[in-house]
Amino acid sequence: MKVRLLLAILSSILLINCATELDNNATSLALIPENVPVILKINDLDVFLSEVKGNEILKRIQGTQEIGLLADRFNPLNYVNSPMGGYLGLMEAKDKPLDFVYIPFDSVPQISLDSTLNKRVESITKGDFNYKKYEMDGCIFYASVLQKKEVVASSQATLEAVWKQIENQKPIKEQFLKFDAMPNPTKSAQIWIDVKNARNLFNTALGSKNDTLDNNYSDWLSLDISLNNDALLLNGIAVVNDSLKNYLGLFSRTSPISNKTKLLAPNGTDSYISYTFTDYKNFSKNQKRFFDDRGERDSIFSAVEEIGISQMGDEKVILLNTYGTANILDYINGLQTNSLEYQGSEIKELKKDSLLLQSFHPLVQGFDPIFANVLENTFVFSASQETLERFINANKSGQTFDKSLLFQNIQDHITDESTLLSVASGKGLENNLGQTGLGSLAHLFNKIDWGDYLYGSQVVADAGFLHTNYFIKKINASGNTSGAVEMFKAQLDSDIFLNPQFFTNHRTNRKDIVVQDQDNVLYLINNKGTIIWRKELESAIQGKIHEVDIYRNGKYQLAFTTNNRFYIIDRNGKEVAPFTFKYEGGNLNPLAVFDYANNKNYRFVVTQGSKVLMYNNEGKIVSGFKYTKAEDNILGAPQHFVIGTKDYLVFKLANGNLKILDRVGRERVKVSEKITFSDNDVKVHQNKFVVTSTEGLIYEIDAQGRIQKSDLQLNTDHGMDATSRTLVLMNDNVLSIRGKEVTLDLGVYTKPTIFYLNDKIYVSVTDIQNLRTYLFDSQAEAIARFPVYGASSIDMADMDSDNKPELVLKDQDNSLVVYKIQ
Repeated sequence: MKVRLLLAILSSILLINCATELDNNATSLALIPENVPVILKINDLDVFLSEVKGNEILKRIQGTQEIGLLADRFNPLNYVNSPMGGYLGLMEAKDKPLDFVYIPFDSVPQISLDSTLNKRVESITKGDFNYKKYEMDGCIFYASVLQKKEVVASSQATLEAVWKQIENQKPIKEQFLKFDAMPNPTKSAQIWIDVKNARNLFNTALGSKNDTLDNNYSDWLSLDISLNNDALLLNGIAVVNDSLKNYLGLFSRTSPISNKTKLLAPNGTDSYISYTFTDYKNFSKNQKRFFDDRGERDSIFSAVEEIGISQMGDEKVILLNTYGTANILDYINGLQTNSLEYQGSEIKELKKDSLLLQSFHPLVQGFDPIFANVLENTFVFSASQETLERFINANKSGQTFDKSLLFQNIQDHITDESTLLSVASGKGLENNLGQTGLGSLAHLFNKIDWGDYLYGSQVVADAGFLHTNYFIKKINASGNTSGAVEMFKAQLDSDIFLNPQFFTNHRTNRKDIVVQDQDNVLYLINNKGTIIWRKELESAIQGKIHEVDIYRNGKYQLAFTTNNRFYIIDRNGKEVAPFTFKYEGGNLNPLAVFDYANNKNYRFVVTQGSKVLMYNNEGKIVSGFKYTKAEDNILGAPQHFVIGTKDYLVFKLANGNLKILDRVGRERVKVSEKITFSDNDVKVHQNKFVVTSTEGLIYEIDAQGRIQKSDLQLNTDHGMDATSRTLVLMNDNVLSIRGKEVTLDLGVYTKPTIFYLNDKIYVSVTDIQNLRTYLFDSQAEAIARFPVYGASSIDMADMDSDNKPELVLKDQDNSLVVYKIQ
């Protein structure tokens, strides 16, 4: 059993179309029967199944016969409602490919029957054991409330095994407890494998046997699961027991170094593998301990610290990178039968000798080193002269693997130093898996066209365990250079009305996306592009959606107004009491949210015509606020600013008055002049209120009410944004950032928007006529690889907490797109 179990069984589970706080994980884990060799710890079942549904790789794998059959076994999970997640245990079954048991973290009911028309529920009692048998749309499964957990199982026998586990109180596997103590709430799931005991489960489930090596891959695996739309990433640790035979045991008591053969292997490589070790003697001892002694091993290779394998079609090149060449060079010269010259480099023709293959078994197999070349401290071997000439030509011309599209596409997923590093295109996948201890995976993948995908893996040896990383991802044609890289797109059911915004996921501390379509449906979309929920509203949202935490407990809600309602909605799409408020006559302005002391003691300001309603966190009117009726209709949302130690509330009125008030609604700054307001918001720049007019004037008003006007000859539909130190104007096709002007192509531009992320200022505008989105820094320098295709203004945030910002915007009429700034 190898990591093929990980991908194969994981895939079968995933291919299913599918709050209370965490109770006690250890209690739930204790219910897992002792014979379970594979556990998925699912942090949020709803999100996990949604991510699965949208993953293109799993859709491809679903077409294989083995996975298609396994997928049906997990249909009962369609009826499980478990937003807080739980443990999914897999085990062998007598007459089925496998059995499963799902044990939730929380104690609320898990089975959801509301939408099922064809259903039958039978209550069964066996002694003290009570359970239910469900038949739902032809799907049969079992459930029982055990220790306050509604346990769901694929068979009666499996459910009984949980009951016996409780009766016998058998201990949990120590390694599973260790894995459980290393949670990662930012991932939707983790998978743990007892590799030795999972072998029979895998062979039975897929009807295949381990035909690559006679040894296990490792002893235990714990991997975080990341599912993007077009990528599957598994990252975690492998645990190796030195007393047992396994593939990764070859690298026990060694340390990784930087992989160098990528600088030498040809660009056209279909499969690249690099093995490194700091101590060849330990590597040799591991060979003898884990594998049969296959002949002589000699100290002549003691200076080798890296073995590289470059596969090009049916031909391969073996590279030995060393820190000393004398002994190996003497060995090669002793085998030399002929010398050839190509582009000024010597190609040595060698007689047959088994020492090379014996010394590096099982890493190098099925290869005849007939030709050799020495390049500084690296020895290069091939079975044909033409292949070695191709290698020499690639190095002379600089067309090496580190500059290839394959390598550029994996750089974000790997570290600089590794014990094992491999990457393969679709053409090289089978050979790559066979040479890295995972050959039994090939039968699962070889029926699928992976032409536009790559596979990669990395193992980094550490004390007592190995960091492991496996990924399949779609090849980005532009590689991984700096600038904008498209992460994913998400399609709505109808055209976009309210441009997408980022919203904090308090469970992962990352960002999700909210957006509304023209049918007034509000969507929450996760950071992989999967729609989590839809909520139909009665009308369109006004202005922006605000992110708030009204309970001040780190859990965020959405606050906004529509035409005639004020909503606060939680992350699950449920309305928060006592809000929602309805207003007769409608025509509400966008909601304003004030947080005077940054302590989440919010003031929600709803304005309707000239009426002003200010609410607190409990949905009650703030009685101390005096400005409840404006002198004329209010334009847009009121705004709150802090200058020095004073608060200022700013209202634009239809009669041209700019009202600047204090916290209780009294006039703080008197503005004597009326202004024909443009559509731009009021800003504070250099401690002055800044506002523009439809006549193209910019007004600067200080705290004493003094006004300074400048005629910048702005068009009526100009755009403006400002911070305390940065002023940005968009006039026709000229963008001005801190006085530096950039002339863009003629078009129709949105208002400019300033973002401040990771100590850097970004300025964005979008040409909605020609569908191009621009991004500049504070010096008016364009960010690399912009403009990108875009149909709206953007929102920007560090979506996945990697210090590389993302931006989201409208793509096509009914879809959005997310880009990462590298």
